[in-house]
Amino acid sequence: MNALDLFLIGLSQLQANALRSLLTILGITIGIGSVIGVVSIGEGLRRNVVSQFSQIGGANLVVVQPPRTYQIKNGRRVPRSWREYLTARDLTAIGAEVDRIRAALPLVGWNMRARYQKASATGEVQGTLPGYHQAMDWELARGRFLSHWDVKTWRRVCVIGDKIAEDLFGSLNPVGREVKLNGERYTVIGAMKPRSFFGRDWGNQIVVPVTTLQKRVVGNDYYSIIFVYVENAAHVKSVTQDIRKVLKRLHKRGDAFRVDTGERVLENVDNVTLIMKLVAGGIAGISLMVGGIGIMNIMLVSVTERTREIGIRKAIGAKRVHILIQFIIESAVLSLFGGLLGILCGLGFGLGISSLIEYYSESEFPSVVSWNAVMLAVAISGGIGVFFGVYPAVRASALDPVEALRHE
Repeated sequence: MNALDLFLIGLSQLQANALRSLLTILGITIGIGSVIGVVSIGEGLRRNVVSQFSQIGGANLVVVQPPRTYQIKNGRRVPRSWREYLTARDLTAIGAEVDRIRAALPLVGWNMRARYQKASATGEVQGTLPGYHQAMDWELARGRFLSHWDVKTWRRVCVIGDKIAEDLFGSLNPVGREVKLNGERYTVIGAMKPRSFFGRDWGNQIVVPVTTLQKRVVGNDYYSIIFVYVENAAHVKSVTQDIRKVLKRLHKRGDAFRVDTGERVLENVDNVTLIMKLVAGGIAGISLMVGGIGIMNIMLVSVTERTREIGIRKAIGAKRVHILIQFIIESAVLSLFGGLLGILCGLGFGLGISSLIEYYSESEFPSVVSWNAVMLAVAISGGIGVFFGVYPAVRASALDPVEALRHE
């Protein structure tokens, strides 16, 4: 009797006790399904973050932020007794003293009410420099973006997102028209195409020269953040060190400034994905253990039910090793069937969650399952069948043929 015959016998046993077999492999199905489902969502999340983050610089990006306004003491947030800020002096020094950078762009955020005739809309005003739209991969639909002259002369000009344009102007061309921001007139010089980032719609953004926002609205020269774009990802570490040196020289508490890299953000995403996989692994471990015990139990029952059959096979010449292999294969087939069902359930779970996320976030969120994960799931389910099938197989192969033939 060859391996194919033994495999077919295993399948026939599954078919003969279909309901019992399905209930037995439920733990295997749940365990494998949970792993495949969570891994597909985790990998989809990672690829989504990497894809979107690459649009604003990815691993070539260094983000500089001022120190937090609080510190943690005894598990509580306590306001700091001092403040430090990013200013134009920092931006100039970084541009002049740090090598291998392509651009350094500041950002100042503010909220304003935009009005045009009787229409109004709340906008997220971003004060920045020319080149911001290119760095953020945000395309113009009409008009132009900010110029250096706009920044130098604090001009009251703005570039608006697509939702602001629709809310205020409808089907009209907004370029050249005037809007009121907090009661002051600004000329619209450009309108942007639709853009979203991590599910956040940029259509409500209003971009103005950073100097205009600082001098005419905020009343100071502070920056909320500075984006530094490095020429090559290989130089990010050295650029980060140079930026820290500049901040330490210019500020009394320069060590407290936050300098993060795009690579670090991506590492945090990988850590979150790893945690998701570990949680899924814990759930799977429990389910697989329960499923394995169920398989062992059903195989022991099968040995009892087929004692006479085993005796007949031994009486006509079947060796002990043949009986051993037959029952191990039957156990493995049972477990593999549960694993395959689990893979299908996991794929369905991943696609379902992905569709829900896409529906509510209105952005693409893929469900990704690698062949490595599928093959690993198959190997684990087969291994469980073999491991938990050894003891019943040993018991079956050790039966005395004479005693087995007397069994009713």
